[in-house]
Amino acid sequence: MKFLPVLLLAALVLAACSRVLQPEDDSIRFERNSEFDGRELRFFLTLEDGSEASVSTSEDVIEAFRAPTPMPGHRAHAFTFLKVEGDDTSVSHALLSWDPDNPSDYLAFGWWTQFLDQHPPRLSFAETEQYAIVDGPELDHEVPRRWPVGGTAEYVGQAGGLYRYDFGSGWGEDEGGFVIEEYEGVLTLTADFADRSLKGCIGCVGDLDTRRAHFGVFLGEGLRDAQGLARDYEIHLATAIMREDGTFERDRVTVRHPERTVTRTEGGWAGTFSARQDTDGNPRLVAGFSDAGFTESDGSEGVLYGTFLGLSVPFRETGVSGPMPGDGG
Repeated sequence: MKFLPVLLLAALVLAACSRVLQPEDDSIRFERNSEFDGRELRFFLTLEDGSEASVSTSEDVIEAFRAPTPMPGHRAHAFTFLKVEGDDTSVSHALLSWDPDNPSDYLAFGWWTQFLDQHPPRLSFAETEQYAIVDGPELDHEVPRRWPVGGTAEYVGQAGGLYRYDFGSGWGEDEGGFVIEEYEGVLTLTADFADRSLKGCIGCVGDLDTRRAHFGVFLGEGLRDAQGLARDYEIHLATAIMREDGTFERDRVTVRHPERTVTRTEGGWAGTFSARQDTDGNPRLVAGFSDAGFTESDGSEGVLYGTFLGLSVPFRETGVSGPMPGDGG
């Protein structure tokens, strides 16, 4: 597939774990990637050479604004960071959602590009490492999980990320062109705790919306999806098995469209359940990432890559959940 470098994410950092997307190294490594004390957020990650890079809201923010959050009782801010350190430049975006009465109850979603041997204003994606981040104390795999003994639970939330589409022969004079944009859509998941399985879909409820929301600093103003091409795609997430530490991973997704003929899909999805429970005794949320590359019968190619957050129905409706294990719950 002919993707722009911005979409060739060298690594994903997910809820205290990272997945390197390279043919020779498709490993998962677990680590925390954020710290928040109610005032300052620090983002950090381990780069491919083993060194650590970090940015903070006290020193490296170039843009900040209030943002919506689906988390009951939370407030949220969005931050864009720029940091020049040594030969390299870090450009990153983070959405921080937290309980103002309990700052240890927070989630941080972000995207990070490490520009190697480059300084502003000339930054090229040709030499970069790129990461997606989802992190928070309740997603830490080292915190013990209290699993339900059985039953099912529904999770609903939002998924979003980057979308690219290359036009094939069926698009006439547009053949050979492409669009690149951000997408958002509704996530629906079903967890079966009896057999520890999880499956779901992005875009089966409602449409995928494409709009420039968070990644202007990466994508610029051109190559927009003005036709809403992503609208009717669905990303079906194949059944994954929950591990004892709350994590899951499956190297299979299926892309469907009511009018386009999808001939091949490759990709996967992964994530982790919260260590906090809702009023039914189930994990109150699940978060992670998905990536789906696909080819259509006329040679058109696309990719939908991003993160997701799903809240259990009781937690969405009541906003009530239990404490973290070890905090009196």
